[in-house]
Amino acid sequence: MSPQTLLELVVGGISLGGIYALMSLALSLALATTNILNVAHGTFLVMGAALSTFLLKDTGLPWAAGLAALIALCALVGWLFERVCVRPLLGRAPDRALVGSILITFGFALAFEAALGFYWAKFVDPQPTFSLPVTMPPFALFGVSLSGTRLAILAFVGVAVLLFHLFLTRTPMGKMAWAIAQDYDGALVLGINPQAVSVAIFTLGILATALSGLFFILASPLGPHDGLRLTLIAMTVIVIGGVGSLPGVLVGGVLLGLGDVFTAFLVGAVWSPVTYVLVFFVVLLLRPEGLAGIRHG
Repeated sequence: MSPQTLLELVVGGISLGGIYALMSLALSLALATTNILNVAHGTFLVMGAALSTFLLKDTGLPWAAGLAALIALCALVGWLFERVCVRPLLGRAPDRALVGSILITFGFALAFEAALGFYWAKFVDPQPTFSLPVTMPPFALFGVSLSGTRLAILAFVGVAVLLFHLFLTRTPMGKMAWAIAQDYDGALVLGINPQAVSVAIFTLGILATALSGLFFILASPLGPHDGLRLTLIAMTVIVIGGVGSLPGVLVGGVLLGLGDVFTAFLVGAVWSPVTYVLVFFVVLLLRPEGLAGIRHG
């Protein structure tokens, strides 16, 4: 393996892992603040990929107008999802909210994927595949040429994670979300409104996840039925990194991304899902509490 190939694989793995981490962070924050496990979370990344393909490639809109429409539509979907699927479960006992959310969001994911695949095949493309054939100029680093597309994905992930961090640490809504995640009953005593926090977390989280779909398909195409697979990846990252932990989720996402890319290169893409299981069990074997957990005893 040449140094350039190795560096390209590392950059590709980190960029893919960054997408996994960003998707997982949004899911983790929702789970930590509302006890809602959104099984349809990966479906929103696929939704972002589908809308990006339609608005930026199929309609012929200018990129600025297409991006504005994409952001507005994804934010609206996030708000509606919270109002219809999440709001009725808020305030219930944690176990009932968790079980109810799994059933409701799993049904939503199945219905959305079926409708997307059917109507996309009927009205847009008989073989539904979401991709954006955008080639960015390569970037030379120490005499090695790197993919401009992968570097653009890395830049997007870096900016998005920084914005999440600033939201959680510098804004009143972010601080309220963090307070609820740490002590739900104590936050209620302080007068924090969990419904307002839920709206913000789900709207911003689904928007970030959907925009991740735009950058995902710059490097790799997606199909209408990839949502549940992506949700399982996000859950694996959360277990590895810890619920609500930004550093842990970042490390977990990068580990899976690197494992995915190197496995696909060395033994074939069909074996990539095995990587998730192997990383998952290795982390549980060496550190059962997760990368960001606290050891006891």
